[in-house]
Parts: sequence; structure tokens; C-alpha cells
Amino acid sequence: MDSATPGTRNEFTADLGSALQLTAEVTVKKTSSARSKIFGNWCRFCLSLGKLPSLRDVPRHEDKISYLLVFGIRYRRHGRGASKKPVRAGTVEDALLAVGKGIADLGEPDPRKVVPGSSQNHPILAAFLKRLRDQDSPANRAYPANVLFLRSMFDSLDCEHALEGQANRSVTDLAILAFFWLLRPAEYLFISDNSESRSQAFRLCDVCLTIDGKLYSAVTAPLNDLNDVARISAATLTFTDQKNAVRGEQIGHAATDDPLLCPCKALGRIVLHLRKHKASHLTPLYTYFDSNNTAQFARPAFVTNALRHAAKHIEATTGIDHMLLSARSLRPGGATALLCAHVDKDAIQLMGRWKSDAMLRYLRIQALVHTEKFGQRMLDHGSYTYAQNVYTDDPDPIPQQAPPQFQALLDHEEIDE
Repeated sequence: MDSATPGTRNEFTADLGSALQLTAEVTVKKTSSARSKIFGNWCRFCLSLGKLPSLRDVPRHEDKISYLLVFGIRYRRHGRGASKKPVRAGTVEDALLAVGKGIADLGEPDPRKVVPGSSQNHPILAAFLKRLRDQDSPANRAYPANVLFLRSMFDSLDCEHALEGQANRSVTDLAILAFFWLLRPAEYLFISDNSESRSQAFRLCDVCLTIDGKLYSAVTAPLNDLNDVARISAATLTFTDQKNAVRGEQIGHAATDDPLLCPCKALGRIVLHLRKHKASHLTPLYTYFDSNNTAQFARPAFVTNALRHAAKHIEATTGIDHMLLSARSLRPGGATALLCAHVDKDAIQLMGRWKSDAMLRYLRIQALVHTEKFGQRMLDHGSYTYAQNVYTDDPDPIPQQAPPQFQALLDHEEIDE
């Protein structure tokens, strides 16, 4: 640019500034904040050892890796946030990623890599992370919650209790949403320390309902009582601030033939309750109003306790240990129901927003042809159990279908016509 005219240089500088601004916005604010906090921990760690955070004063690459390993093992033991609980290998890897990016921002090569600019981690670091993954206990996994547990929630929870009735009704409906929409806890429940999460809870304005063939926003839908809820034929959630989601993407369900275990009617009951209490359009769906008309928030512990209570209620029938379940069980539970219903795995990945090949994003998950029968099929195939000896012998069990004597009740051959 030395030979360019002043006007050309100024225009180039202005456009470069705009481009760099766009580049900076690629990393969302919450992710940047989380990485900054981790790098702050790294700076304090280096200071305690008398080293620069950039590791510029550590000449040998292997020595730099040693500092990363010590930071990683301490992060593994003490975790993050106020809980100070041990974390899994993936969390350690994310923390070291934040450290590497922070060092690169200081003008030094990312010490995690085998050579500067490489996408491959140093062999010592790669072996360390692999060993951490091997040590992760499979007992911490979220066991799938099937529809038998959801149905048992209606039987085992007192939804008419004078004080706790609305809490039980809200928790049950939220559990149904999580199962059918494959939601993470942060997307449908109140988590007190969630400011830095990439998943935020859905709000009333994120809901659309189809009633008598006409599409309505949840704020304007003609809902006055449960009879109106029964007329809902489809419902969608708009993903605006959730992990791995395409902003503005809508994922919908058609109503099932079950008056209770239906994603659309459960969503309609939540909307009806919030509307009756004059909730604003920005009200999170985890909000409910108690007997004193005071706003309360449904938390993960509420759903975990309700699920376990329901599972214990039918444990003699299912043979499934109720303590294996938690609020995290509903997302894999819904995905497992789809898998048992022989839904294509790529469609399940898209609906659940699990990471996959980028080309899958070209498929239109919003199209009703993909999801119009998912709800019914999940309901029909959601009564799976676990394979024999699942808790001890099989590290990656595949759920079994419902017992043959119940299968006839679940068959809906017209679904595939």
C-alpha cells in the first residue's frame, strides 16, 4: 500500500477495520467471557510459578507442555465455578483451548500444537487428554428416560395439591418438552449460574402454535382453557440462543394422539398458564406461578426428583434403577425413542443439534415432512428398556424395544403410510 494514494489507503484501512470487527464477533460474547475467565486462572497460575502467561520465558516446547499439563490436571481436580467439583476430559480440553488461544492473542505460538499453525496437538498433550477420557467414568452418563417414566409422572405426582400442584404440573410439562424436543437442561430449566452458557432457556415469544389450521404466536394464540389446548395440532420452538443451533431455526412437532404425552399440548398448557398470569412475552418457559400467584422457577433438581420419584413408582415393572435418571436423561431419552423408531440418525442429529458434518445443515429440519410424525413415533417407541446387565457389563448398551406383550398397543401402522 506504500504506492497507493492517500484516499485509497484510507478506504482500505476503513474496510479492514470493518472486516476485523466482523471477525471479532464470530466468537459470541458468552464464549469470550468464559475463555477470558479461564485465561485469568491461567495468568494467576503462571504468576504463582514466576512465569509469564505467554510462556515467552520458557524456551523449550516440552517445558511449555509441562505447564499446560499441570494446569490441566489441577483444572481436572478442582473444576470451575463455585462447586469446585472434578470435571470431565472434554472440559479440561476446552480450558486448554482457551489457554492456547489466549497465548496466541499475546503474539506467541499456541503451545498445544506440535508445530506453530498445525491443527494437531503435541503428542504428549494428546496422550494426556486421551488418558483423561479413558478415566472418565461411564457411570456419570445420562441414562435415557423413556415415556413410561413420563406417564408415571402423571400418576405419581399430585398435580392437584393445594400448594405444590402447579409446580408438579409445570415440571411434568417441561419434562415432556425436553423429551420431544431433545432439550438440554439449560434450555428449559432455570440454572442460577448460567450467564456464560451458550444455551439459554426458551421464552414465551419463542413459541408458535397451530390451532384449527392457523399459525399463531404464543402471545396472541386463542387459548382460554384446556379445550383450546386440545385443538392445537402443531407447535414450534424458535432457537435464538441455544448451543449448536442455527439462530432463527424453528423445530416443530405435530400433535400426538395422547392427550397428556403430547409435545404440542404440553407446550400449550405451559403457554396457557403463563398467559393467565399476564406473563410478558420474554418470560422463560420454566416460570410458573404458585398458589399465591408468585412467580417461581423450575430447576434441574425439580425435574430430577420428579423423574426419580416416577421411576421408583414403576421400578418393579421396568427393572430400571431410578437413581440412574436425572434432568439430563430426557434429551438422550427422546433421541433413543427416535432411534428405536428407525428415524434416520442424520435427522436425529439435526433435531438434537449434535455436532456433525457441516453439509447436514443444508437439510431443512424446519420442513414439516421431517418432523410431522416424530412425536407420535417417539411416543410409540419410547417404552424401551435397557439390555440385560447394562449397568455392569456393556459399556455402550443399546436399548431394547418394549416387551412383545405391549407392542400391539403401540403399533400405529398408518404412521408409515
